[in-house]
Amino acid sequence: MLINSIMKIVELGLCVGCCECECEHILFKENQNGFPVPVVDEKCTDCGRCLSQCIYNPENDD
Repeated sequence: MLINSIMKIVELGLCVGCCECECEHILFKENQNGFPVPVVDEKCTDCGRCLSQCIYNPENDD
């Protein structure tokens, strides 16, 4: 399955929980250790907007 959301960054171990993603389908909630992690709701369309905003996405050049 192709993942075109912030969960791709999470699965690569690159997400630091900066909470900078501006998407109505992503909320940041604290995990069991108190760190923010993204939670993508079921209405996500995999548009990729969150990936284009993520500074930790290795595919972003800037």
